[in-house]
Amino acid sequence: MGELGERLRAAREAKELTIDQVAEESRIQRAFLEALESESFGAFSSELHTRGFLRNYASYLGLEPEEILALYDKTRAKTSHRAKKASPPMSDQRSSGEMPAPAVPVQAKHSAPAQPQRGRASAIIGDMLLLLIGVVFLSIAVVYLYRQQAVGQVRPTGGPTPIPTATPLPIPDETTYTMDVNLNYAEHKLDVRQRIDYTNVTSTTLANLMLNVHPNRSKGTFTLNGLKVDVDGDLVQPEYSPLDVTLKVALPNELPPDEHVTLYMSYTLSLPRIAPDAKFSDASFGYSQRAISLGNWYPVMAPYRQDKGWYSLSYFPVGDPYVTDVADYHVTITTTPGVIVAGTGAETHTGNRWEYVAKRARSFALAASDVYLIDTAPVGASAQAAPLQGTGTEQPVLGQTGTGNGTAGNLTVYSYYFPGHEAAGQAALDTAAKALELFTELYGSYPFPAFRLSETEFADGLAFSGLTFLGSTYYDQYDGTAQASLIPLTAHEVSHQWFYGLVGNDQVTEPWLDEALAQYSSYLYYERYLPGDKEWWWDTEIRQYAPAGKIDMLIYQFRNNRDYMNAVYRRGAEFVGDLRETMGDPAFTAFLKEYVRRYSYQLAKSRDFFTLIQEFTTADLMPLQETYFRQRAVP
Repeated sequence: MGELGERLRAAREAKELTIDQVAEESRIQRAFLEALESESFGAFSSELHTRGFLRNYASYLGLEPEEILALYDKTRAKTSHRAKKASPPMSDQRSSGEMPAPAVPVQAKHSAPAQPQRGRASAIIGDMLLLLIGVVFLSIAVVYLYRQQAVGQVRPTGGPTPIPTATPLPIPDETTYTMDVNLNYAEHKLDVRQRIDYTNVTSTTLANLMLNVHPNRSKGTFTLNGLKVDVDGDLVQPEYSPLDVTLKVALPNELPPDEHVTLYMSYTLSLPRIAPDAKFSDASFGYSQRAISLGNWYPVMAPYRQDKGWYSLSYFPVGDPYVTDVADYHVTITTTPGVIVAGTGAETHTGNRWEYVAKRARSFALAASDVYLIDTAPVGASAQAAPLQGTGTEQPVLGQTGTGNGTAGNLTVYSYYFPGHEAAGQAALDTAAKALELFTELYGSYPFPAFRLSETEFADGLAFSGLTFLGSTYYDQYDGTAQASLIPLTAHEVSHQWFYGLVGNDQVTEPWLDEALAQYSSYLYYERYLPGDKEWWWDTEIRQYAPAGKIDMLIYQFRNNRDYMNAVYRRGAEFVGDLRETMGDPAFTAFLKEYVRRYSYQLAKSRDFFTLIQEFTTADLMPLQETYFRQRAVP
């Protein structure tokens, strides 16, 4: 054990805690805690994993995370140096099958003196000849194996086309999730059968698949009952290994590019309780007194990065530690009688059976309650809704065309809320309908036939494809005015349908790409519909917090959600506002619409963002980058 491991162990023992106690309270698996204290960093799947767990463990023990990470870097550097020092020079290494170098003969008493330069040249020539001979033999072996493999392959002969025994499913471009869910509302329990149809869209032959299983961060929550892989029509149980919130599945046969594989899973979810003051990932999954909230609740394929492989994630209490590719969903939910469900996509239901279909969605989420009330509104008719009590008159602003109708099409907004919150439920509905209309005009079409708002019991707002959770705290505080926190929160969350939903990003390493734009979109809502309150918005949402620092930070670099929001949301909104001023309104709006068009259904990066900006402005962006960013992103 080195200095780092000793320091972690000493801090734990100073608190009189056992490894098991820490594992129970911190939700870090015992094996990972032991690996950190013994400095066995090979137990983690990536550098990001290791640093994330170190930060979590250090924070839990009351240590300074940055100091611990610096010590980790020092430890890794020492380990790397020792490894290099222990390895002999490349020219001296010999494989086990290599002939030993001939011994240097002992010089006779009266022999002629040695000629070192000539002997050295001879040795070099000899080594080169040996190397050349080795290359020749290796080439012969490769050709031989190749011909043997070719001979062993069965070559089809001519003849009639065989009649298929069954009609195969079409090969999807995106991953497809088919889920059959049995929801026991009273017991806060789900039994799920899940099918994953995956096509290898990479250029690499895959030996395994990686799933991120975010419910597994809570002990006793996720129980895997069965896992099979379809191999030529036969269901085969593969080898698999869980690690934190990931599940690695070894494929029985390797999966070449453009080939398809199907996984069948069955599992049980026993939901944890959501605290009323919970935020972010702690608020998205579980049950409360009057509702069940299911966000990031099912095993999902990890994104594959061509240069780094599968993107395995780990739990972190700050921000949104999720990164997902778009996929198609077909989800059927059978509930306890009397329960109302709100989910992602097009909905049909009969009795207690609810069915949802969503194409190219970033995620599938649902909320359920046995007391929900529902209001609806078509987008485009929001102008007839009862107005909020604002303090100014409307006037033409950014992107306004004068029609007020946008291009949202046949879109219906649904508001699900608890009894006693009728006014707040209606206000959230009206705000969402107007926001959808505005953002459709500014950013492009909304991709689903419905958008749903669900009141759930926590202290935050959370966005998923086609669905947003809004915390009861904001409904309780609603006073009928435009300055109630429910209004800017709703506008912010609606804009995530474009920034996160359509244009995805890495919410772990570059969360500013969706949150800064979503926060500024809330301001644009006030600028369009409530211009008399836009200064109130800026004072309340931004200035009072005096945000500072750089916006392009990883979630692991924040101690808490307040610091995270100050930098990424509020400071991020200041950056977007300054960018707008630098570019001018016409170029700014054209850029945002093209950004959404060009990167829809992808995972955009900071470099993509700044590269595209240069197509719309010749302004010098370096002052903005130096003010708001740690790293230069302009190409």
